[in-house]
Amino acid sequence: MPAFNRSIATAMADTGHRTGCLVKSATCAEYEDARRCGVTLLTAETTPAGPDFMLRAASAVDFGADVIVGHDRFSGCEAWAYARKYTSAQLVYIAHTVPAEIERYKNSGSATSRIEERERIIREVGAEADVVAAVGPRITRCTTDLLAGETGIGTDGIVRLDPGITSSPHARRSPPARRHVLVLGRTEDIGLKGLDIAARAVADVPMTAGPPLTLLIRGAYADECDELHRALVKLSRLARERVDVRPYTVDPAELRRDLTRSALCLMPSRVEGFGLVALEAIAAGTPVLVSGSSGVAELLSEILGRSAEPMIVEMSDHEKTDVRRWRDAIAKVTADLDASFAYADEVRTRLAGQLGWHDTARALAVAVDRAAGTAPVHPALPVRPS
Repeated sequence: MPAFNRSIATAMADTGHRTGCLVKSATCAEYEDARRCGVTLLTAETTPAGPDFMLRAASAVDFGADVIVGHDRFSGCEAWAYARKYTSAQLVYIAHTVPAEIERYKNSGSATSRIEERERIIREVGAEADVVAAVGPRITRCTTDLLAGETGIGTDGIVRLDPGITSSPHARRSPPARRHVLVLGRTEDIGLKGLDIAARAVADVPMTAGPPLTLLIRGAYADECDELHRALVKLSRLARERVDVRPYTVDPAELRRDLTRSALCLMPSRVEGFGLVALEAIAAGTPVLVSGSSGVAELLSEILGRSAEPMIVEMSDHEKTDVRRWRDAIAKVTADLDASFAYADEVRTRLAGQLGWHDTARALAVAVDRAAGTAPVHPALPVRPS
C-alpha cells in the first residue's frame, strides 16, 4: 500500500495536480525525495502517545485540498474525518483488500468478527464517499459485491484502478551470479503470504549444476528476522545459509537492489487481492511467479492472454499439491535462466505500453470530476514537463 500510494501521488503530481501526502513523520531526506516527485509532505499532529492521523493537522487543512484520498482500513476513516469533519473536500475511498478472503488465512483467531468489522468500515466509508475505487479486477469485483445496495455509491459504480509499472528503458538483464529466490512483502501472516509454501518448494527443487537456490525474504519486522529465519529453516530443512530474512523497507533503492540481485521473484500467497510486487518485479526485468488466486494474475491474463501462463501458479489450498506445483514452476524457471530472463524482458516490454501510473491517475481524476459534475467531454490532463 505505501508503494501504491507513492506511485499514484507522484503520477497525480506529474499530471498537473497539486498533491500532498499526510504522513506520521518524515526525515529531511524524505521531504526532499517527495519534493523531487512534486509531492508536498504534511505531518500528523502528535500526542504523548505519538502521531495521530485522526487529529486535525493544521498543515493538512491549510493545504486546501479539493479531494482527499483514503486507502482501505489503513487511512480510509482518517480521510473520512478530514473530508467530512475538517474540510469540504470530496472524499475518495480506495479498496485494497478483500477481508472475507484474507482473514481466514490468518492465525490470530476470531476471523469472522474481523471480517464483519472490516466490511462494516468499508460499507460505511464507501457509502459516504464521493468516489469509491478498487485496485485491480479481483478487488473491484469483490468490493462491488460488498457495496451492492449501499446508498451514496455513484451511478458509475466502483472505479477500477489498474496499477502501472515503472520501467525505464534499459537492456535485457542477465541472470545474476547467485540464484536468489525472492519473496517481497509483509511477513506477519506466514500462511496467507505462502512463506511456508515458498520455503518447502525451494527446498524440494532438485539440485543442479551451479550455485544452490537461496530463499531471500524481505519484509519481516526488524526484531523478528532471526525468529522467522529459524522457523523457515525448521519448516523447510534448508541449510541455514540458504535462507536469508531481511527487515521490511519502503526504500525504493533497497527494493530495487533486492529485485535486481534475484534470479526469481515469488508471490505464493494463498489468496491476494492484487499483488503489486509482481508488477515491481516485472518492471525490474526479474522473472516472476504469481499465485493464481490473485488479482495480478487476472490482470496479466487479461492483457497477455495465454502468454501469461508461465508466470501463474494455480492454487488448490491443499498444502502438498501447492508445494509440488510451486516446486515444479521454480525448477522450470531456474533450469534455464537465460530463457527465463528473455521471457521476463518480453513481458516487461508488452506491459510497459499498456499499464502506466499516469493512466491510473487520469482514471481517478476523471471519476472525481464526474462525481463533482465537472468532467469535460473529452477529459485530458496536462503532463508536467520533466
